[in-house]
Amino acid sequence: MITMLMRQVDYQLRLLLRNPRGLWVSLLAPGLILALRLGHGGAQAGPVADRAAVIAGLAAFGLIATCYLTHAIGLVTARETGVLRRWRASPLPRWGYFTGRITATVLLSLVSGAIIIAVGAGLGGVHIAAGTVPALLIIFVLGGVAWAALGTAVTALIGSAESANPVLMFSYLPVILLSGALGAIGEPKWLSTAMSYLPGQPVITSATHALAYSGSGLAPVSVRDLAVLAGWTVIGLAVSVRFFRWDPVRPAHARRAEAGGVAAPARAGTAA
Repeated sequence: MITMLMRQVDYQLRLLLRNPRGLWVSLLAPGLILALRLGHGGAQAGPVADRAAVIAGLAAFGLIATCYLTHAIGLVTARETGVLRRWRASPLPRWGYFTGRITATVLLSLVSGAIIIAVGAGLGGVHIAAGTVPALLIIFVLGGVAWAALGTAVTALIGSAESANPVLMFSYLPVILLSGALGAIGEPKWLSTAMSYLPGQPVITSATHALAYSGSGLAPVSVRDLAVLAGWTVIGLAVSVRFFRWDPVRPAHARRAEAGGVAAPARAGTAA
């Protein structure tokens, strides 16, 4: 099983690296915003906590974009082109396919998050303590798995590859922006409290505390934030197991034609 899983992770990583648009998307927008906010002479003059919050928010912005947007769009495209149907017919266990795909996605997202943090720390003059790295790994791995599980679950609501991007962006941007990716939302208080129960703010706040940590031991990680991310992981996996579709979504007219025993209409440009 370990060998099979490692080969599947390697295969999925190769697929992602052959089409690295998702990585560029997760780096381009956060990188530009990071350069604008920290790339001036006074960037290192403010409090360390403020600079850490900027870096953590933009690193989470890119990391979650890879785990949620890129992962879900890839799944919908694979389903609609028949790739998932062929995988389902192969000897590979279903859990092996999804574990390999999610693992590869999270690994790629960690690369984008590490690049944003390294660049941001250099521009903002934030010292990264030795105990910060393990804490960031825990936060970003669990956060990436949670968002990938939710991305897998939401594909059940998407009927075509063309509609995947609008649906996913509509559900992603409000959550990540209101969670503080571009700055903390202090008012109204109820909104900040509500965001703390969604999987965006726990990643950002925990990463902020880890980056601002200057002690000698392991940076503290909020148990509550980890519990929220674990809960969303369970929800995403449960919904995926129940509602995930392997076969392409057929148009309504094709389903009506099959139900009535009538041949589907010929495509435009073909003889009747």
